[in-house]
Amino acid sequence: MIDITVETDIYFYAKDIIGKTPILDITDYSGKNAQRDVVEFILIQQALLLGGADIQFNFIYGNYDARNVKLLNEGLLLLSFDSLWLSATERYKDNLYISEPLIRKGEYYAGVFTSEQNVANYNAKTLSLSDMTIVSSKDWHVDWVTLQSLKPKKLVHESDWIVMAKMVSRGWIDGMLAPFKKQHNFSYIGPDYKIFAIPNVKVALNDSRHFVVSKKHPLGQQTFEALQRGLKILRDRGLIEKAYREAGFLNDDVKDWRTIKVADPLFD
Repeated sequence: MIDITVETDIYFYAKDIIGKTPILDITDYSGKNAQRDVVEFILIQQALLLGGADIQFNFIYGNYDARNVKLLNEGLLLLSFDSLWLSATERYKDNLYISEPLIRKGEYYAGVFTSEQNVANYNAKTLSLSDMTIVSSKDWHVDWVTLQSLKPKKLVHESDWIVMAKMVSRGWIDGMLAPFKKQHNFSYIGPDYKIFAIPNVKVALNDSRHFVVSKKHPLGQQTFEALQRGLKILRDRGLIEKAYREAGFLNDDVKDWRTIKVADPLFD
């Protein structure tokens, strides 16, 4: 039994989609709470099984975003069930195996989310993050560097996503970046928070995202090899793109929206 850390809300959202269906039988990734990290929780398990790694996992849920890379580097965590930015993992490549990309460079766009009361106050044609206070996490490397380059009125660090959403929902902070979803208004709604995408504008996060496996863990090499085999099968079957589309992450509804980009050495 291998311990795996996972964010609490993501674990339960994924369980809602999985239900009692065997993981390999899942081909419909849609659902009320389907989003990028939720479908990745399913995809990584499918890839491992398809690649020949039948590992039993014990899921430990909590707020692990800031700690997972450290645990992976030390061999205390076998792999991350949430994809990571390539630019955030390359510095640790002596300790980490980096998979083929789940999200390829140029595919990642985030919405600018604000409170329900503030949505109508922003005009996508003239929107500039320099006029907004923004909350994000320094642990989200590409998000943070992108936002620094866009020079918001104030950039606030917070490690917990739900706390961020509550800060925005209550109007303490003007906005935050988040992936698009299938729901109307691309909204995220949970206990004590409601945030909505500002229509007709998106931010390019120009990097690829990958699963990572610890080289220091005893099962690291064989797990990584199985993961790579399985990801190729999923890609060839079209299931990776299908999962992201059904979660709303890859979303034709926003393809013509104005794109805010940055010129930064990180993305050259």
